[in-house]
Amino acid sequence: MKKSLFFLFFLFFLSSILKFSTTTAQNDYIVTIEDKTISGITITSFPQKLEQYTVNVYNENLMSKYEDLKIIYTSPKSKKPVTIEYNEVKKFGVSGVDYIPWHARKIPYIDGKIIFDTIVEAPGKTKDELYAMARSALILGMSLTAEQIQKTLIEDKESGSIMVKRLVVGSGDQGRFTSYIYFDLLVRVKDGKARMSIADINLRYAKGAIFNDASVFAYEVKAEIFTEKWRSGNNIKSHYYKGTLLMFYYIEDVLIKNFVNLYTGKQKSNDW
Repeated sequence: MKKSLFFLFFLFFLSSILKFSTTTAQNDYIVTIEDKTISGITITSFPQKLEQYTVNVYNENLMSKYEDLKIIYTSPKSKKPVTIEYNEVKKFGVSGVDYIPWHARKIPYIDGKIIFDTIVEAPGKTKDELYAMARSALILGMSLTAEQIQKTLIEDKESGSIMVKRLVVGSGDQGRFTSYIYFDLLVRVKDGKARMSIADINLRYAKGAIFNDASVFAYEVKAEIFTEKWRSGNNIKSHYYKGTLLMFYYIEDVLIKNFVNLYTGKQKSNDW
C-alpha cells in the first residue's frame, strides 16, 4: 500500500513538473511599436511571404486594425488565440529566432536616397565567370525573351556591369487597381567580388472612386516618401504601407538573399 501511494504521489509530482514546464516553455515574444513587450507566449502564425496581399483601393487612409496581415499567438492568460496587427509590431521572436517586420526595418539611406547596396566575396571566381552567372540569373529569373533582353538589360561586359531598368516586382491582380514597385538593379563584378545596387525605387498604384466604379486614378510615389509617410497617428496609408512591405520583402528577403546565395554556392543561378 505504501509503495502504491508513493507511486501515485510520484506520478502526481511528475505531472505537475511537466505541466509547469509546458507553461514556462513559451519563450516567444513581441515588441510593439510603443515599446511594450509581450512575453511568455507561443506565436502560432506570422507572415513569412508576401503573396497575394491586397489593399483597399478606395480609401487612402485606414485604421491599422483593418489591414490584412496578422500575428497570432497563444498565452497562458488567454483561453483563445490572440491576434495582433502586423503593423503594430516592431520586433518579435519565434522559437529562438528574431524577426524584424518588413515595415520596421532600417531604411538604407545614402546621401538622402534609398539605395540597397550589397557586396559578396567570391574567391577564385574571375570577372567573366561572375558576370556570366549574374546575366544568366537575371535572364532566367525574369524569364526574359530576346526582345525583352534588348529593351530591359543594359550591358557592359568589359567593365563588368549589367543593369535592369525599371524592374517590376510585387504586382498583384486586383482588377484594374494593380499596384507594384519598380526600381533599377545594377550588378557590378570584378575578380573575386560582386556588388548589387538597387536604387530609384518607386511605388505605382491605382485608386478608385467610391460610388463611381468607372474611375481609376493612377499614382507614382518615390520610396523616400512612401516609406516615411505610411503611418499617420492611428491610421495608415494603405498603398504606402503596401509599398513599404513590397520593398523590404522583395529586395531584402528575395533579391539580396538570392544574390548572395548565387555567389556563395547555396542556390541555383536561375532562382532569382
